[in-house]
Amino acid sequence: MTIARAAGRLISRSEIVERACSWLRDSVPYSQTKFHQNEHGIYRADCSGFVSMAWGLPGKPEQRHGGLDTRGLVLVSSLIRPEDLKAGDVIIRADGTNQTRHVVIFAAWAEEPGHYWAYEQAGGQRTRLRSVVYPYETGAELYTPRRYVNVLEP
Repeated sequence: MTIARAAGRLISRSEIVERACSWLRDSVPYSQTKFHQNEHGIYRADCSGFVSMAWGLPGKPEQRHGGLDTRGLVLVSSLIRPEDLKAGDVIIRADGTNQTRHVVIFAAWAEEPGHYWAYEQAGGQRTRLRSVVYPYETGAELYTPRRYVNVLEP
């Protein structure tokens, strides 16, 4: 059994989006030390905890940290081409420190060329859906598009 298969169950793209929207609805404040609990479980209230929740990965108490960190998310996802991005995929920077690593959930390409809609849990903010310049505003060369290996494809 691979790490990816052991990490979480199969999940549809529509469920990933629905789960991401649950934190948008709850307007969760960002925190690397606090947790958020709703109908989907208990997860760390930072960007990787948000993606762990949306992808249906183990939260607390199974995973005492409330989901994977950004480096852990890389282990349960595969690199994809930008043109293959679909709702529920991520754009991630897994290198660096806890101040520079980041991940957002891709929602859709925006009408404005070179922009996309992303669900984001970021420092100084609450969960939001916003337009982002591809791949990301800062450190763009360090961000890559990835797909959760247990996403159900139609």
